[in-house]
Amino acid sequence: MKNNSVTPALVFLIADIAVGVAFILLPPLVISFLLLLKDIFGVLVLPFTFLFGLAGWSSDMSSLDSVMGGLTPNVTHHPFQAISAAGLLAVSGLCSVLACAAPYGARVERGLAPVFTALAMVLGGLELSFILLPGLIIQLYALRRPEMDFLSRKK
Repeated sequence: MKNNSVTPALVFLIADIAVGVAFILLPPLVISFLLLLKDIFGVLVLPFTFLFGLAGWSSDMSSLDSVMGGLTPNVTHHPFQAISAAGLLAVSGLCSVLACAAPYGARVERGLAPVFTALAMVLGGLELSFILLPGLIIQLYALRRPEMDFLSRKK
């Protein structure tokens, strides 16, 4: 029996996984852009900094430093961990979609999806775990109800 309908639980699960991947990959992207912006402005302001230094004025790029200091400090320290967590979430979403295509036949994918999500939660930390918790609950409940039609009664 093939499940041709897209259930709201599957849509919510995929949206939750997409938000989790964005939560992991967006801060390093923003910090990299800010570091590039700081380097560009540092080069552009260098002659004026030298002249202001000769005049006795000190100017620094404290505003851009304060913006970068307010972002998460450990984002750039563990890029392999962030990429691994994002990859595990992508594989988890793929397993969930494949398991929904054949609800009573894809037992391996249905069983692996929550395992990959849990590993991504461990690698991503506590904040990511709170974001992915509803998706993990849906994946665990899909082990019991493979058709992912949670609102209807079982006949």
